[in-house]
Amino acid sequence: MLNKVPEVNYQKCYPSRLKRFFKANFGYKTYDSFVPETKCKITGNLPAEIIELWEDKDRKKNIKLFYKAMSNMTNYLRACYKECKKNNIISYDFNDLEPENLKLLENDFTKFFNKLLHEILPKDIKVSLAYIDRGCWGNVYKLIMYDKNTKKRIMHDKAFKVFHNVKCPVKDLSNSQGVYAEANFWTYLKNIAGHKLDKTQFTRHYVSDLEYGYSLTELADKKAPKTTAPLDIDNLFKIFYTDVTNETINGKIYDVGGCLKYPGFIKDKVVMKYFKKLMHRNSEKDLNNFLSSLNEKLCNPKTPHREKIQEALRLFELEKNKNNQII
Repeated sequence: MLNKVPEVNYQKCYPSRLKRFFKANFGYKTYDSFVPETKCKITGNLPAEIIELWEDKDRKKNIKLFYKAMSNMTNYLRACYKECKKNNIISYDFNDLEPENLKLLENDFTKFFNKLLHEILPKDIKVSLAYIDRGCWGNVYKLIMYDKNTKKRIMHDKAFKVFHNVKCPVKDLSNSQGVYAEANFWTYLKNIAGHKLDKTQFTRHYVSDLEYGYSLTELADKKAPKTTAPLDIDNLFKIFYTDVTNETINGKIYDVGGCLKYPGFIKDKVVMKYFKKLMHRNSEKDLNNFLSSLNEKLCNPKTPHREKIQEALRLFELEKNKNNQII
């Protein structure tokens, strides 16, 4: 008989990568408990135009070096902003500066960024940073990358967002605001939509770094891809947008902070798969044919995911009845 209960070294397990968690769901209330412990805190990828600047044998190394340069630039920009606020050089953001002083500051930012990238990018490729605006949670800069010989841009301009704080400072809003929540929502949205969002009302997201607190997205200017296939995030995905202070730019939603779930949000990806197929039929005839094929599948007891298909049908009927009542 044991006289004493042996001591057990308990070690909590944390995910090595966030991709699987972020693709499956969003709006976690526990980001602060697991994100800082994750081994890889970068989600997404650099734009293809940047990756293609390097030969295959150098890409892996240079991608890591580029991320390191981005994180160092983030620290520099954040420290500069906070120091200017602390010393009352600006009251709200860098646009408080006189235009000539803002231009001098942007030149300093550009010089420092090019210095960080000096040994990483080809010699003829340079970057430029211009300040755009400040939001509640971060400052946004326009990142331009160009060939210094031809002066031509090598890619569409990007929005480089530097968050004021890595962790959301308001605990009650941490599930929907800040770099953790935004990176999660971008990853979830791309997965559930099944594409890169170019033709939707959302700008394309490239990469977020949850250790240093920055993100890189497509710049929502007039040259951005037009919205030709908007996502019905309310009725289809049961998601609503609470951040009413952010208006669209050129028809694009560039800030995904503040997205929350309606009651009835579909967590299961198989249920969502069939629900999307039911909602996206081209005509009444097309819908009826699809319903017939689903009912045939349900008659076969060996059909995989029968209960989930039935659940998708139930939710579709609820949605259809709700729309008929509105009409």
